[in-house]
Amino acid sequence: MPETASRSMFEKLLYLGIATFFLWPFVQLWSVKALPLFDSDSHLRAAVALENLMETALSRPFERSFNSGFEPVKGCEDLDMLGKIEIATHPDFPANVLVRAQVRWGMFPLSKNLYLECLRARTRP
Repeated sequence: MPETASRSMFEKLLYLGIATFFLWPFVQLWSVKALPLFDSDSHLRAAVALENLMETALSRPFERSFNSGFEPVKGCEDLDMLGKIEIATHPDFPANVLVRAQVRWGMFPLSKNLYLECLRARTRP
């Protein structure tokens, strides 16, 4: 049998880099609530703030469009966390609206964002 050459260190690092590039967003998303990895307190507080923001958006009266702009999130002033609510008509189904809540925190090169979207329907009388 011919002997096969083992992969070089460069090839191994290249494969690791490609796998990390594609898998890292899924690991980050999963780690927000499930696994205390990086800065878990901030992630957990952001996830709770995002859920509260979405509940606030869904408790509003039915509107066709609304954009709150980024505002400081109460209780998360130490993280400089900002929250935003957007409500827009669905492009394909005019009886539905898309509700989107977003929180962001951190400084420019290391800023983090979390989004939560919901489709809201209203039957016409």
